[in-house]
Amino acid sequence: MKSFLTFFFTGVFVICVLFINKGSCYKGNFSDKVQEEITGIEKGERLENFDVLPAEVIKNLPPDINAQVSYFIYYYTKKDIRTLKKWFKNAEPFLPYFKVIFESLGIPDDLVYLSLIESGCSPFAISRAGAVGIWQFMKGTAKKYGLKINYWVDERKDFIKSTYAAGKYLLDLYKLFGDWRPAIASYNLGEGRLLRIFRWKNFADYWQVVNAGLLPYETAVYLPQWMAITLLAKNPQKYGAPVLKEKPFQYEVIKVPGGMDLKVFAILGNIDYDILLKLNAELRREVTPPGKPYYLKVPYGKGKEILKNLNKVKLVVITKWLKRKPYYLATLPYLVSDLKRRLYLK
Repeated sequence: MKSFLTFFFTGVFVICVLFINKGSCYKGNFSDKVQEEITGIEKGERLENFDVLPAEVIKNLPPDINAQVSYFIYYYTKKDIRTLKKWFKNAEPFLPYFKVIFESLGIPDDLVYLSLIESGCSPFAISRAGAVGIWQFMKGTAKKYGLKINYWVDERKDFIKSTYAAGKYLLDLYKLFGDWRPAIASYNLGEGRLLRIFRWKNFADYWQVVNAGLLPYETAVYLPQWMAITLLAKNPQKYGAPVLKEKPFQYEVIKVPGGMDLKVFAILGNIDYDILLKLNAELRREVTPPGKPYYLKVPYGKGKEILKNLNKVKLVVITKWLKRKPYYLATLPYLVSDLKRRLYLK
């Protein structure tokens, strides 16, 4: 098995960190040579101020944690700042809601930055393993925490409902381990596998598990990566990082008919369709589920305009057969072919 250092210098390490490579395990600590790779960092110098991070998460830090966190800070600000900019841009409208939700659940609000590592804070993210949404829920876990998944909707993409589910899942993991560090790691790895590792070797502390080489790379560096992203978000000037400007979506919820093409609401309200789609990312076919009213999120102040214009516009109805049952969907005449394409391709 290749050592950690070999992966670092060949560049494969970065892939293991950012993508899934559960077949290999982390072994050993970061070498001093890692720091030598980082421009402006002197070997052995402690650069990072971890006091700004929640104490209950970063307790009992290992000796090489500074090198690990420094590596990720270096990587995201020097080697791949484009990705960091994209992640921060994605997070701008969502993070304020995440913080309110986590605070209401009694979770350290800095854990909202896990969403950037999980998905780049994109509600449309889908992993190779089939995890979906900002919080990368697998189907079974999503249903366990009350998220609806069917032909019409996938609430793993709903930025409010999925965040409540993620918070409750993290809380359950914390109750299971009694420690935020393995709770966070098991969000990435799965609680069953991490529990077996703890019991197998009777480990007393999470960092012992990491240094024993029993975790996949992705999980072993999950906490240091979160620490780095959090530091960059909270103190961008220090690290030369882009500023994460929190600009929450200003939206309202309106009751609309089921079976309506989402593009109709965008046109009737003169709304940027990309914004409407992000607000209602759970709509898999970009259609409100037929058969009953739906509560749609729209930019604040647009609700009355949409409902007023809805009574004036001429719509056409198409039929979608699903499991031998007809469903009736309404759209504008010139959007019929586009709607049919979305129904059959998604």
